[in-house]
Order: sequence, then C-alpha cells, then structure tokens
Amino acid sequence: MDAPLIPDEPRPKRNGGRPRNPEARPDRATVRFTKIEYLAVKRRAQSARLTVAEYCRQAVLTGQVLPTLDPAALPALHELRALGNTLNQLMKKAHGDGVRSIAVKADALLDELNKLLAV
Repeated sequence: MDAPLIPDEPRPKRNGGRPRNPEARPDRATVRFTKIEYLAVKRRAQSARLTVAEYCRQAVLTGQVLPTLDPAALPALHELRALGNTLNQLMKKAHGDGVRSIAVKADALLDELNKLLAV
C-alpha cells in the first residue's frame, strides 16, 4: 500500500468575507459645532443635496462645495441619454448600410438635440 502524499508546503490560509474597499476612509477628524453652527452646516449640506460629512469634506479639501445634480435636471439628462442611444444606433446602421441610409433620421435627431440644448 502506498502512503498518502503529504504536501511539502502548507496551503495558504483563505481570507473569507467581503474584500476591502480601496476607497475606504479609515482616518477621521472630529469637528465640534455649536447647535446653531451645526444646523447651518446641515442646512447648507441639504441644499447641496450632500451628507454633512461629504459637505464638510469638500469644503475642507477644495474650499468649495459642488452640489449634486438638481432633481429638475433629471428629465433632461434622461432625454440626452436616450438621444445618445439613438445616435449610437444610427451610427451602427450607417457603418453597415452607408451614410445615406440614415440621413433623414440623423437630421431629425439633430433638431431634437438642438431643441433640448436650447432650453
């Protein structure tokens, strides 16, 4: 009978669980506010549609706060995204069938894009 083979090197231990986030922020700085100061910072963060932590981080690192996208602009962004998809489909068709096959659709798309950007 043959003896079972014993590996020369031990198997590496597997690290289970979720992988670490490479953008994690392990370091912390604490700032103390009075109640009125905190409410002012919180109000500004809400108007910029940011968390208080993100608002403070942007203010400290860059000296200015860039607000997130206004909800009123979301329909226009959706429309632009749809126009981009249509343009991509037209270009794909133009490569296959020739440029003349999409001329009318391309003109209509450009008119729609100009109307959207004029607003």
